[in-house]
Amino acid sequence: MAAGTTNWKNVNNWHWVEKNCFPWAKEHFKSTLVGLSVTDAARQIEASVTELVTMTGDADINQRKGKLITVYDVAITLAWKGTVGGEEGKKVAGRLVFPELMHDTDLRSLEVEVTAESSDSDSAAAKELIRTALVAEVKKKFASFSEDMIAANGRDVHIPESDMKGHPVTTLYKPQPPAPAAATAASNGAAANSTVKGKLTTLSMTVEFVCSAADLYQTLLEPGRVQAWSRGPAKIGPQVGAEVALFGGNVTGKIVDLVPNKKIVQTWRLKTWPGDHHSNVTIDLEEQRESVKLILTQREVPIGELDITRKNWEAYYWNGIKSAFGFGAVGF
Repeated sequence: MAAGTTNWKNVNNWHWVEKNCFPWAKEHFKSTLVGLSVTDAARQIEASVTELVTMTGDADINQRKGKLITVYDVAITLAWKGTVGGEEGKKVAGRLVFPELMHDTDLRSLEVEVTAESSDSDSAAAKELIRTALVAEVKKKFASFSEDMIAANGRDVHIPESDMKGHPVTTLYKPQPPAPAAATAASNGAAANSTVKGKLTTLSMTVEFVCSAADLYQTLLEPGRVQAWSRGPAKIGPQVGAEVALFGGNVTGKIVDLVPNKKIVQTWRLKTWPGDHHSNVTIDLEEQRESVKLILTQREVPIGELDITRKNWEAYYWNGIKSAFGFGAVGF
């Protein structure tokens, strides 16, 4: 976008915008990781990163209501070389592998694999230095990756306020806070009740989101959006028959029926549920003047799982969506 112009399709940064940053991320890691080096002067060992061998996965930056969100899940393999015994000493080499670097990874527990081309004592000494020192240098670069992605790509999905000055701005859809009566009903996050049927029960919930039905429909089904509010890999899609796997496989199911922007029907189960039992979930979206009402009906929930199922919807779905996209107040 040229300087001084406004993206008229996304004034006020209201709509969801995303950019695939994987090509940029690959070049970024080449420039920031290759050349990193460490030295153990006492033992005369030196090691450095010499190449970004492979990088696979996804890296995206998303913008919604002025909030910039980075979502990535990549696997990185680096090549390293070193010398043991001073400049004229033994030359050693190997690989440094990070099988899963994600946007919500705790770098203190990041999985790392260090291998060497040889299994002699010199290679073992170099590997020890890499584990204790070189990996720490690499983690420093990983720690700033989200900020670096936003700095380099943020303007492609977010219009700074200064760039909007002097332009007339008309917002086609800008929800207001819910009316007092609705706010009171939503103050506890959601209204929930259940009807017991023998060993199974039906869970009903009504939640209000400050957005359009189209926005919420896409947020519940589009993999990129689901990955943003679930903060992890998301297997899902806006097609009948799409498999569903969220939260590390703890929630699974299949999309059974769809009415665009109005209804989602799917099977749904928690990993801890007995056998291969699935419940049936129907989500109806009712467009209001300044918000959308989500009505969830979940049939055939095991009675013993009712409370945890309700809490999971509230904490991991509704609060996750509201927190990630600003679709309303987060309930507790």
